[in-house]
Amino acid sequence: MKKCVTFSKIILCEEQAKDIYDALVSSGHDDLATMLVSKAPRSPIDRQFIDALPHLDENDFSVDDQPVVSMSRDGAYVMVWRWVSNEDAGLADSE
Repeated sequence: MKKCVTFSKIILCEEQAKDIYDALVSSGHDDLATMLVSKAPRSPIDRQFIDALPHLDENDFSVDDQPVVSMSRDGAYVMVWRWVSNEDAGLADSE
């Protein structure tokens, strides 16, 4: 049986998380490195782009040739791409 250990929540700076990721990859622990990346919170700028999605035209998206499909009993989620401009995300124009 797997033993679980509880740790206190910690906050890592981006550089610290990157150092841990690099150490895991270089020591052959790719699965743990991948888990670290999947648990990392989104940046504030990422969050602005994500928050803009509900306000965009629902029919405006692109699909890869071989998109990721997550099946369930009642249907499936199909991964699509949505363009979100800096303006839509509330960010200053990059020009």
